Amino acid sequence: MNVRFLEAFVWVSRLGSFTAAAEALHTTQAGISSRIATLEEQLGVRLFERDRRRLKLTAQGSELLPHAERMIELQARVYESVGKGMAHAGMLRIGAIETVVHSWLPELLSRFAERYPRVTVDLVSDITPRLRDDLLRGAIDVALLTEEITPGFIENRRIGSYAMRWVTSPGLAQRLPAGRLRFADIAHLPIISFHRESSVYRNVAQSAADCPGTRVSFFSSMAAMIELARSGFGVAPLPLAVVERDVVAGRLAILDVAPAPAALPLVASVRLEPASPLAEAMVPLAIEASERYTAACTLPVIEARDGPAAGGR
Repeated sequence: MNVRFLEAFVWVSRLGSFTAAAEALHTTQAGISSRIATLEEQLGVRLFERDRRRLKLTAQGSELLPHAERMIELQARVYESVGKGMAHAGMLRIGAIETVVHSWLPELLSRFAERYPRVTVDLVSDITPRLRDDLLRGAIDVALLTEEITPGFIENRRIGSYAMRWVTSPGLAQRLPAGRLRFADIAHLPIISFHRESSVYRNVAQSAADCPGTRVSFFSSMAAMIELARSGFGVAPLPLAVVERDVVAGRLAILDVAPAPAALPLVASVRLEPASPLAEAMVPLAIEASERYTAACTLPVIEARDGPAAGGR
């Protein structure tokens, strides 16, 4: 029995809500529902029943609760007495989108190595659809990507999000109209987009629906997108925190396009069956690394405005 299922059960019991438990555990309501459903299936009983306002424990749920609390406490004591980092050894297989690789992944891996010195890391960087497939077939243990994977034996944890803006070279920016722009003002330029399966492309395509002749180039490499934007090849929606150094150094210019690109969500997805304690241990470290990285960004953030979004991956 996975202790993570018991943890979800205890938090739902305490808070009386799947949504509140999801917030407390930094995951999604669907993820909590999946854990509870799996636990009920394993035990062969119903654990909750609904009244008008909140969930209530069934008789079987009330009987399980003290046992679940003791198991969670016992796990914490084992980690504390043995030493959580030294108690773990082996390999953790990580999949990460390039946006993460070029931002806070180095800090994450450094902190993980300090806490778990006996663990080796096998890292693959790819686009979200391929990482999703790798996780579902068991080729990796944890995926750092931009879209949640359908709940089941996969748990999705929200890491955070990146503010996105349209950027290009300073020279190309000077050739555009001054002041606030609409998508139609940049649609005649080459659009530098992530791959066709990404939400970046879907949102760009939505914005371009009323702009015939829009040219979109697709890339799976964010490094290539940044380099092309620097060169003046075209315009690209990119994360502010990732391009901050280029903007400050004058290699890239931010375009004030309304609506601003939608924020880029970041998700950590891990396998629940079979469970990987190392993957579960990495998630809170990833949340911390992401929050520190985005908090360090000094560029002004403009929220997405009305109209179709032009960003996201």
